Amino acid sequence: MTVPKLVSTKTIFGFSHNHHPLEELMSDKIHYGCGNYILSEWLNVDGFDGSFAYENIDLENRVLIFPLDVSGPHPFPSNYFAFGYSEHMIEHLSQADSIIFLSESFRTLKQGGVLRLCFPGLKGVLNRHYRSSDFQGAERGKFEAFTHWSHVHYYCFESLSLIARHIGFSEVKEVEHGASCHSVFRNLESRPPKEDSFELIVELTK
Repeated sequence: MTVPKLVSTKTIFGFSHNHHPLEELMSDKIHYGCGNYILSEWLNVDGFDGSFAYENIDLENRVLIFPLDVSGPHPFPSNYFAFGYSEHMIEHLSQADSIIFLSESFRTLKQGGVLRLCFPGLKGVLNRHYRSSDFQGAERGKFEAFTHWSHVHYYCFESLSLIARHIGFSEVKEVEHGASCHSVFRNLESRPPKEDSFELIVELTK
């Protein structure tokens, strides 16, 4: 029986993170902020911040996750990935850090490559969590929308589109849950659709 080769690159919340070497995990599809949702035939990466309990990731999945701080330089070549995907990750980044993430995602995508982002949209957040226009309502909204989930920033379609086009993305398109003209993205979301249009799903094309 062959013992799989593992490498240890960092300690996460007291746990030594052992994973397969990057060259064995590489794919032309990258899944950012994967958590315990491992996509087959994708490079699954995660920064393991305090918003996700590392010990809750299945042991068999941990070895498939390459640790990556998405707000730092990405150790991948330019013009490499055909597809990128992120579900409920970008709201954990400050606006400044999310611009770094989007810029590095742009750099590492091939020409014509597509990044699909699924996240709570600002309009849905306001409608769901900010229910009265006074201090108590704003304080309650802050706890429900930000503090409780370790969220720090929300995009609306217009603000994300502005930044994405400034970075260089040629197309920014809002899409439906589970739907895409790219078969690789169809029915990829791990969570059921929200009836109150809480989520915003956008595909950015390089």
